[in-house]
Amino acid sequence: MKKKLIAAMTALAMVASTGSVVFADEVNYDVENHEFKDVTITLHTRWDEADVSGPLYQDIVNGFMEKYPGITVECINIPTESEWLNSESVLMSDESSMPNIIQEYGGSRTAGYIEQNLIVDMTPYYEQYPEWKERFNAMGENLTDFTTYGYEGSYGVPFTAYQVMLFYNEEILAANDIDPASIKSWDDLMAACEKLKANGVQPFEMGEKDDYRFGHLHSALNYKTFGVDMAEKLGTREVAYDGEEQKQIYQMIKDAADKGYLGTNLLGIDDGQERSIFNTGGAAFLFMGTWYCAEDKTGNEFYDNEKIHAMRMPYVNEEFALQDMGGGNEAYYVVDTGNPDEVAASVLFLKYMTSEDVVNTFAEGYPSPLCVDITTEAGNYLSKEASAIIAETEDVRGDIENYDIATHMINTVRQALQGIAMGNSVDEVGKTIVDLIAEYE
Repeated sequence: MKKKLIAAMTALAMVASTGSVVFADEVNYDVENHEFKDVTITLHTRWDEADVSGPLYQDIVNGFMEKYPGITVECINIPTESEWLNSESVLMSDESSMPNIIQEYGGSRTAGYIEQNLIVDMTPYYEQYPEWKERFNAMGENLTDFTTYGYEGSYGVPFTAYQVMLFYNEEILAANDIDPASIKSWDDLMAACEKLKANGVQPFEMGEKDDYRFGHLHSALNYKTFGVDMAEKLGTREVAYDGEEQKQIYQMIKDAADKGYLGTNLLGIDDGQERSIFNTGGAAFLFMGTWYCAEDKTGNEFYDNEKIHAMRMPYVNEEFALQDMGGGNEAYYVVDTGNPDEVAASVLFLKYMTSEDVVNTFAEGYPSPLCVDITTEAGNYLSKEASAIIAETEDVRGDIENYDIATHMINTVRQALQGIAMGNSVDEVGKTIVDLIAEYE
């Protein structure tokens, strides 16, 4: 709508010498009827070819190019989060290297691109195809709504969703006389960990070699302690990263790490190894997003015998028991490269990607929560357990650093939290973060 208004205003300003108005061409938002010839678009994603979802994403790309032979889609897939973030920053800093579509999680990084007029407002396309907009559920709103940053409109196309939960091995807990239904609070969980450790059983094996692991734990514990509003409070500096509230969170992580509850080789294994250890009975608990439900578990006897189950992340303060880390997991944002054909082709690709048949096929192969409504009986027993938990959730936020006014914070906080695994004190963690904030300012 904004672009149409600008086009109309430009036309009114173009008055010929005869006094007549010369109307400029309006942007055509009907991408379904746009003629494409030798158009190439590039996607920058975290798609992992080694993961069960990788071939499903590639099938979407292949199916699109078959349906629209005038468009070629090239993918830059970087699964490791830190490498993906660094790559995106480099590519988006130069007009000559910008991808046409980026996969992002909303928040301040994306808001920064919007501020630079690099992201296309999808509103006029949704107005062109209202049935498309109606396909999205509320889980992805946090990825497309940037009004808190001062930007009206609908930016991005949400796709997958998630919620961070605990997964547990029923056999291990039963063998150690632990009733999973008794684990409601963080204290309950720590008591269970103490019992397991005393019995020679490892509670968690977190792969903090991937620094998002403590990053996610930090976010989830904040929401379970102070509520999801803490995201905005930290983001605007109403609450300080070296203040007492955050020291309380760091201390919970440090206490659990120092007692060996979170892992025996925190910096030596990554998140893939973490899941493998859990899948083979090497740990009683797994702290992970619901994407775990959809991952390939071929040959996992615990899963085959339905001995792995989902549990809501325990609360610290009971009043926030139903507030969690989660929401939209990934959205795709069209980059305004200045080339109308590339923009139209990018929008058309995302419209195809979120069409009913494509989404149903994806959900059947990767049964994880989605921001797009499905009309298929997709799912497995574990994803259905997780969906029941999500249905009772009252409010969610994503990575707490994504709500920050500074875009560097996700790396800054995660790297500081990694210091806990190296023996750093809570004061050192807080100081590292605020010192880096001061350097950037």
